[in-house]
Amino acid sequence: MPRQFGVRGVVEGFYGTPWSHDARLDILSFLGARDMNAYVYAPKDDAKHRSQWREPYDDVEQERFRELAAHAAFEGIRFGFAISPGLDIDYESAEDRAVLVAKLEPLRAVGVSWFLLLVDDIPMQPGLAPRQADLAAFLLEAFPNLWLTLCPTEYVGTDPSPYLSELGARLPADVDVMWTGPTVCSPTISVRDARAWADALGDRAPIIWDNYPVNDGTMAHSLHLGPYQGRDADLVDVVGGVLCNPMNQAYASQIALATAAAFLRDPDRYDPSEAWARAIDDVGGEHKEALACLARACADGPVSEPEELELHQLVATLHDEIDGPGWPAAVAAVAAVLRTARALPDTFPADGDDLAGEIAPWARAARAEANAGLAALKLIQQLRPVAAMTAEGGGRAAAPDAERAMHAAFLMLYSWDGARTKREVVFGPRFALYPAVVQLAGGAPGLDPALAVREDANAIDRLCRLALDAYDAWRADPNAPVRALVDGEERPVGDDGSFDARGTMTLVRCGEYATRVSEDGLPFREARLP
Repeated sequence: MPRQFGVRGVVEGFYGTPWSHDARLDILSFLGARDMNAYVYAPKDDAKHRSQWREPYDDVEQERFRELAAHAAFEGIRFGFAISPGLDIDYESAEDRAVLVAKLEPLRAVGVSWFLLLVDDIPMQPGLAPRQADLAAFLLEAFPNLWLTLCPTEYVGTDPSPYLSELGARLPADVDVMWTGPTVCSPTISVRDARAWADALGDRAPIIWDNYPVNDGTMAHSLHLGPYQGRDADLVDVVGGVLCNPMNQAYASQIALATAAAFLRDPDRYDPSEAWARAIDDVGGEHKEALACLARACADGPVSEPEELELHQLVATLHDEIDGPGWPAAVAAVAAVLRTARALPDTFPADGDDLAGEIAPWARAARAEANAGLAALKLIQQLRPVAAMTAEGGGRAAAPDAERAMHAAFLMLYSWDGARTKREVVFGPRFALYPAVVQLAGGAPGLDPALAVREDANAIDRLCRLALDAYDAWRADPNAPVRALVDGEERPVGDDGSFDARGTMTLVRCGEYATRVSEDGLPFREARLP
């Protein structure tokens, strides 16, 4: 039997518009099919969950919870309801405690078997830990047959603090405690990190509230479509389980959640790339190739650097090849990605299915970015000598044309400007902020600037700058004549560009720039070659 995490699921715990009821039902089915066993209702912007926690749910809302709990049970999933009263509760007040029980009792009656007390994202106060522990103990006594979990006010870090020490000493042993790792959206979570946190709580194994693929707050312009990674397999022996906090986009979240499910049910044999490919196939269905293109363009985020994106790597290769004769192949590889990206709005229109409706803004942004990138590639081609060969062994060569090159440069600038007006992040961010709260010495919260800010990391920007740099270098010698070399031998080039191309390997050269002529042809149709 493979090792697997005890709690494997999702906590709908983001800020922003909560999921629809139908989306929750669909996600429960999705989780059940992947051997996940937990779902927690905790949307921060459900006022009755947090800011107006004292207000009871009406009959229609209660019926929806009944349906969710029943569907979860059918799928083999424990359904949890979280309440977040920490903004204004009087912990010792008999009246507030009675209101809290009255709020939760109808939910228990409709089938909720797990309550979570969330006291996160509130100001720290002296003496808060024992008051929260006592409230948890009160709830445990009020609902003795239910499972109770606490998300504390200090939920990041790896070091002991007075708050954690007091909380761990006073909290009943039957209450689980949640933790997000070293920071809010942790790039990595190690066994050492988890053991340190458990020790800080008095040897209490945490449940990880894993903030991936969540994209709320400052991350709202990003989709996190990359695979689940950066978590030690041996965490399975140290933590009570993992609950992933998904994106505001329920259906798009399924890509990352499917990979997380693969990790949580068999961490020792987990392969992120294989799990990612399977997830894209499952979620994308008949549109899996298009979804794969968007996923590869939106795979960066808290657990993955933009430089790991496919297009970043292809642009890096082009950077290395641009001054050599093999530039056409490098340009063609980038162009293939961008042509697919340019077509994404046709596959994912705003009025399409649930998934298409969620990701349509990023599909449109991908088209704008692709248009700019393709314009940059066309400019690069205009700056290089080109040639074509006939089956009879004839060749036709052409040098760069200054006016065509200038027009290509302006077209790229206009397209680039259009891409930069889009707020949705595709092919890496131009400026992104992450909630990189960390634990300072003594337990106080702080900010890690290196994790909080990511800028100038867009692959299209880098491609456009590469093209501009190539233009700037070319204009230093724009009138170099075209030369043809076949198997190392220079062949005369006529006024019309014709030359004898019979041989094995053909290069055309203008000054310091050369192009290897191949059967694959050029990346773009070339008006210089009639």
